[in-house]
Amino acid sequence: MNRSQIENLYKVNGLTDYKLKNTEDLLKVHGIGFKEVDGCNRLDDLNRAIYEKFIINIFNAMGLESRTTLVPKGIYFVEETDYLIKHEPQDDFYTVIGGVVKIIDRNGMKSILRTWEDEDLKDFDPTDSESRNYLRFEYVHIDRKEWLHVIKDGNEWY
Repeated sequence: MNRSQIENLYKVNGLTDYKLKNTEDLLKVHGIGFKEVDGCNRLDDLNRAIYEKFIINIFNAMGLESRTTLVPKGIYFVEETDYLIKHEPQDDFYTVIGGVVKIIDRNGMKSILRTWEDEDLKDFDPTDSESRNYLRFEYVHIDRKEWLHVIKDGNEWY
C-alpha cells in the first residue's frame, strides 16, 4: 500500500490529522481488532484498559507507512524474574545468569511464556533473584519479531 492510499484510508474515516482516536479507528483503518490479539482475554480490566490506550499510542507514534507493517501478536501481563549470582562475595554487583517470564492471567494463575539462560554461566547456581511485573506487547514489524515493556499506563514503552 502506498502513502496516498494510506492517507485516503484515514481521510475516508474522518481522520484528517492522520491520528487514530480509538480502537474502532484501528479496526476501520488497519483491520486490527485489538481484542483479538492473543492474551487480551487473559488481562484483567485495568490491564486491558492500559493495553487499549497503548495500542493507539504506539500506532500514532509511527509514520503512516510504518503503521501498515505493524502486526500485533500478543499482549500479556507478566512477571519477569532474573536469576543472579555474585562472582565474588565482596562484589557489590550481581550478574544475571538466566530468567523466566511468566504470564499472569486475570485470576492470578501463572504459566511460563519463556525461559533463558546464559550459556557461559549455566553451571552456576543462582544466589539471588529479582522480579518485576509489566505488560508485554509482542508484535511483528517489517517482518521482524519484537516485543516491548508497556509502562506508565500505556503512555511509555521500551
